[in-house]
Order: sequence, then structure tokens, then C-alpha cells
Amino acid sequence: MKMSINSFAKPLIITLLFSLVTLLLQAVIPANPVSAASCANPVSYFGEMKASGNKINSSKTNRTMMVKGSSFFWSNWSGPFWNTATVNRMVDEFQVEIVRAAYGVDPSGNPYNTADESKVREVVNAAIAKGIYVIIDWHSHDAHNNVNAAKSFFNRMAQEYGSYDNVIFEIYNEPTQVSWGTIKSYAEQVIPAIRQHSDNMIIVGTPFWSQNVDQAANDPITSSGNIAYTLHFYAGSHFQSLRDKANYAMSKGLPLFVTEMGFVNADGDGGINYDSTNQWLDWMNQNNLSWANWAINDKAEGASIFNANGSLTAGGNYLKSILAGHAPYAEWRQNTACGGSSANTLYDFEGSTQGWTGSNISDGPWSVNEWSSKGSNSLKADINMSANSQHSLLLSQKRNLSGKTTLNATVKHASWDSAGDGIYAKIYVKTGPNWVWNCRQSRQD
Repeated sequence: MKMSINSFAKPLIITLLFSLVTLLLQAVIPANPVSAASCANPVSYFGEMKASGNKINSSKTNRTMMVKGSSFFWSNWSGPFWNTATVNRMVDEFQVEIVRAAYGVDPSGNPYNTADESKVREVVNAAIAKGIYVIIDWHSHDAHNNVNAAKSFFNRMAQEYGSYDNVIFEIYNEPTQVSWGTIKSYAEQVIPAIRQHSDNMIIVGTPFWSQNVDQAANDPITSSGNIAYTLHFYAGSHFQSLRDKANYAMSKGLPLFVTEMGFVNADGDGGINYDSTNQWLDWMNQNNLSWANWAINDKAEGASIFNANGSLTAGGNYLKSILAGHAPYAEWRQNTACGGSSANTLYDFEGSTQGWTGSNISDGPWSVNEWSSKGSNSLKADINMSANSQHSLLLSQKRNLSGKTTLNATVKHASWDSAGDGIYAKIYVKTGPNWVWNCRQSRQD
């Protein structure tokens, strides 16, 4: 099914009407102009991260950006992983675009082991060498108890690494029962230690294990720019109510960064909650929120991605599959200035429904690997067909398709049961100054 349109200069809404069971939408979008001569990695393509309104933009494309990756476990309890070899494995095998260096800090606000600073440096240096982003994280629940230790640490880190686009500074991991006023006061003392050396992004923790982003949204930091705010979730324990808080914060103009997320329970253990994780992944994709999964470690708990022998846990395999589904279609890989194709698969449904919903369907939709047009997955929904019935899979989303001429969608219905005298699939695109619906139709008997 092919649709030819001269130019999409306006945001558009894509809706597929179908009488089928499985759907995969493929489309082309314009390459973004970049200043880098080579885009072999995300940092060379996107450049420095810049907070702008409630979004995080690329300094090179001037568009909203998103990267996905993983977080190291506390440096004081997972030393064997804090090395160049692990960073290389995360990039080469898992295809991460960002890692988080969680420098363990005790309840008094001091690092558990000051020797771990060398581990931080090794991870940061390795990330820079691989061209990915790295978060230098003051991994504490009580950072406000010792502001001077944090100031001293970030002064050194910013002086050494503040000129690298790769580096992001997370100054307070997870405040627990701490008011936003206390966190804000702490941040306003630490931020200048970084700003005297660097304008790179700074991420500030939020109350109640970095969940109450709504409180920060009501009283944001205004003393410095390029500030984002931490949102943490664990899919086994956190659901729509936490997304509601985040939606409120973004509606107030707060840029969020999911520096820690898990597939399991909030205590780091338990089995993977696949349904909840998919809801979170869809939501982050819709809002272009970057994230780092917890954790690069082999502790005997559900959140660890490695077993003691170096093999992958269920969580490790799941993370790898999510990132594998994202990697081929990452914006920085698709750009023509980077040697990629000018065509791009907008929706491959690898690992999630990517925000798509259904209308007049009896169940679903789901991301499944029963069939695919590209990759391993497609979007599936169950319907009850009757004469002249219409059923829809749809998504409202802004897309700039200027200069592009073709939108392709691949559709398939189940081989069992009868389709009567044939079924039709339609693709609707709403665009133009008067929001005119454009439609193309194909028939499959």
C-alpha cells in the first residue's frame, strides 16, 4: 500500500483504518541537517543536550532528542563492572546510547570509597571514546547532608570533563523524605561549582525517590539554565499515577530525564512486569524522554542484567531486545549526512505498541513477533468483522515530512477464517493548512 503526497510541511496525524489482524507502518521522514562531518555515534550527531521548555534538544539539530541505555550499579558494590571493557560491551552488544556512572555516596553525604572516583573516570573516558553519553551521578539518598563534598566532586568533574558534549551531571540521585525546598537549596549551591567550568546539562533529583516531579514543577530552579529534573520508576511498582505526575510537570514546562528505570519492583527484585514496562516505554517514546535502565550488575536480584558467570539474566535479555529494536531506526543512524538512508521506519513495534491504540477492536493492540515486514515485530489486534465494518489502529503525532513523497504501510490479515468478498485497508493522513484528510486504499482478497 503506497501513498504519494507532494509535501508535508505541517504536522500530521496518521490513522490506519483496517479490516485485518496485523499491521506494520513504515514511512519516510526528512533527514535533519547537522554540522558534524561524520555521525558515527549519537554524540557526533546530536552534540550537547540542551533543555528547552519541557524538552531536551540536540544542540546540532535543534530538535528534540532521545537516547536509551543503562545505569551502572553503586560503584562501591559493583567494582568489577566499572571498566572500559564493560562500557564497550554495553555499546557493542547492547547498543546503548548512554550509560550512567552511579558514584556511591553514604548517608552522611560522603562517597563510600573515594578511590571509586578513578572508576568514574574510567567509565567516563570509555564512554567518550565510544561516542555515547554518560551521566556522572552523585548516587545518594542524602546528598543535602554534605553540600561541600558534592561541590568539591563536581568542581573536579566539570573542570575535567565539562567541555565534552558526552557528559551530563546528575547532582542528586534519589532524595527520600526530603522536601523540594531542601533539594532546591542544595542544587543552587552545587550548580555554580559546575557552571564555572561547563554549560553542560545538569539533572536535579526530585522528592520521594525522584518521583514527585510535580513539586519541582511548581517551583523550578531559575538561577541557571540547561537544567533537567530526575524521574525514576520501576514498572512492577509504579503505574499511571506516577505518569500523571510527570505529565503535570511537563505541562508546567519541566524537562524530565529518566535516569533510572526498572522492569521489576521498586526494591530492585521480583520478576519483569512486561505489561507495565511496555506502557512506560510507549509513554517515554511519545514524550521523547531519554532513559537508563537499572542496572549493570550481577547481584542476585531481578534488576541485574548479568548473572555471576557473565551471561544475561531475563532482564538483560529483555533490555537487549528493547535496544536492538530501537537501534536500526535511531535518528542518528538514519540521517543521510551520517551515511544513512533518507528513508526511515517510523513505527516497527519492536518491543512495544509505540503509543498506537485501537478503535472498534475487540482486543489489543499488542506488539507481537508472529509476523513482520521489517525487523521482528508488528502490531496486532483482534476484531469482529461484519459486512462493511471499519476498524482502526491510530496514533496522533506530529511528524515533519517536508520534501518526502511516499508513505508505505504493510498490512496483513490472519490466514484463517473467511474474509468474505475481500477486505480493504486505508491509510489516512491529515495535513495541510486546512487539515485536509488524504486517503489511499488497497484491497486484499
